[in-house]
Amino acid sequence: MLETEKSKPYEEERPAETYTRSSRGSVQLKPPSLLAWLASLATVSLMLVNLFLPRGGNAYLRGAGVVLLVLASVFIFAPFVLLEKHGRTKGGNKYMQTNAVVDQGLYAITRHPQYLGYMFLAGGFALLSQHWMSAVLAASAVSLFYLQAGKEEHYCLSQLGEPYEQYLERVPRFNLVLGIARLLQGS
Repeated sequence: MLETEKSKPYEEERPAETYTRSSRGSVQLKPPSLLAWLASLATVSLMLVNLFLPRGGNAYLRGAGVVLLVLASVFIFAPFVLLEKHGRTKGGNKYMQTNAVVDQGLYAITRHPQYLGYMFLAGGFALLSQHWMSAVLAASAVSLFYLQAGKEEHYCLSQLGEPYEQYLERVPRFNLVLGIARLLQGS
């Protein structure tokens, strides 16, 4: 490979893309969403199942579950504000339809804070109930959110190009410890 060529880690694995027509007739790429819907279904099922399951007997695990649920609320809701403020949406677009790479706040630590929040939510409910059915649903939800994050990275790379590729190199997908360490090193 020539020195001037830059390796593009996501180019070879691009999935088939889905297109939609905007109100102006132009064709736009649509982000993948099937895995997110399935992960959300598993998470909602987990929450509903937990209404009927007995709480686990280990108080330490229940306490860890509560901590995860509190963290989940921060990681799920803070990105709404961050994307709206820094994402440069145009003309009434939703906060998710950003035109810029957002790398501030939680997005400077992890590339997918909302998915990580949903993973915390699933883990928190599993730790509260301490039942095998909750563990299976939580593991399913976490796996599906992880896979969805990879699909969305392909989409964002196709939409945002080089700035997003640099972001992929700079910020880890879900590793909070590495993300915080890199953030502190960069300060």
